[in-house]
Amino acid sequence: MSRRGELARQHLQPLDVALRHHRTYTWLRRSVLAASLLLTVGMPMWHLRARDAESAGQAVRTGFGGARALGLPGSAPDVVGGPGAVELFGLELVDPLPIAAVAVSAGPRWSLLWLAAPALVLVLLLGRFFCGWVCPYVPLLAVSNGLRWWLTKLGVPLLDVRLPRRSGLVVLTSVLVASALLGLQVAPLVYPPSVIGREAFRAVFYGGLGAGSLLVALAFGFDTFVSRAGFCRSVCPGGALYALLGTLSPVTVKLDRPKCTGCTVCDVVCNLGQSPMNGRIDEGCERCGKCVASCPTDALKLGLTLKGRA
Repeated sequence: MSRRGELARQHLQPLDVALRHHRTYTWLRRSVLAASLLLTVGMPMWHLRARDAESAGQAVRTGFGGARALGLPGSAPDVVGGPGAVELFGLELVDPLPIAAVAVSAGPRWSLLWLAAPALVLVLLLGRFFCGWVCPYVPLLAVSNGLRWWLTKLGVPLLDVRLPRRSGLVVLTSVLVASALLGLQVAPLVYPPSVIGREAFRAVFYGGLGAGSLLVALAFGFDTFVSRAGFCRSVCPGGALYALLGTLSPVTVKLDRPKCTGCTVCDVVCNLGQSPMNGRIDEGCERCGKCVASCPTDALKLGLTLKGRA
């Protein structure tokens, strides 16, 4: 990278960069994230409303459509859970990390593998997409990036410590080993989707927050003041597992080098430390498409690449 490019990278913040291209992809991703957040927060509220209605004898058993036609809240919806583990009208979908933790703490079960199969297939094909498309912590990360941008504009010095690339694997291994030794579920205690889902349930049903909110606050503070997106990039055990499983994903960001001007904006907007400008995209890429959308010369694109071939 040229000195000019390095200086530009040091002074740019993600919010300084406009998303110029592929807006359909960008808005699709944002819509999925919004749905994930709505599922996380809305499901407890819906279930609470249905429970109260049933207690008052106001609920009906005709399903959501019939209840809506009668102006009643209806019984509990046929959707249970959050982004990490959800049951949709009888179909159960479970995050691979909790499944792995259960397998090492209580022993492997074929039934568990079937629950994780849909998510595993998607991760094998799309890599670490869950982090950029579904995780309910991503909106908080966007707020963290915005706060960093605002503080930088005010002249407040902020750190951006880069932890070792494999630190996430150390955390993942520690979580699984602890689960095996203790025979307990450790992953849900430190995994943001599980923590946020549990805290949302607690807030709606009990009107307060638990210890999990402290972990979320610490992750937010770490990302804001110590290392931009550092928790997601280098600490989150789920992110480490998805990166490991998605190593052979054929979906990647491709660089059209003759079009590249070395402006560094693609590197700046990446939360996970990838360097699209230099063609360095590894298993840490979350396929969010922000680098592609931000490139002023449209030199980047998402495409298919067979591993081992350029």
